[in-house]
Amino acid sequence: MNERETLRELHDGIRAAWIDLLRQNRGAEGRPDDYYALTIENVRGHGEQFDLCLTFRAGRVYCCCEDMCHTSLFTERRWQQLRAALAAHGVKSRKPLVVRIHTRLEAGARLRYGRTDDPEPEMHDQGPWTLTVREPLRVAPAHHK
Repeated sequence: MNERETLRELHDGIRAAWIDLLRQNRGAEGRPDDYYALTIENVRGHGEQFDLCLTFRAGRVYCCCEDMCHTSLFTERRWQQLRAALAAHGVKSRKPLVVRIHTRLEAGARLRYGRTDDPEPEMHDQGPWTLTVREPLRVAPAHHK
């Protein structure tokens, strides 16, 4: 397998892992790739660094557009789930993960922010906002020689 094919497999595996994880989010249960626009960019190494580009789509209703709410990459449990999902799709990094999350809100997406009434659609595209999160060392698998 050449370098380009290897990179494509890493890219596809990371995207599939995120689709599995986002399936747990309210509203995205059936098809998270229809609920969110989701792309993976700038994959480095063996998948230990990558950009997750998450767009909140027009016509969909979301609790909010906070990247950490939707990805949950601030908990040790979620890092473990991400590692397991990546491994299930053939991505087995031995180093701590670094994820740059780029979020964007499309005009027409609806945000509840805790309200029970039907939220008004956003009038303009917003973002992208970028956040870099690093996996705590205690979650990353130990590398033994």
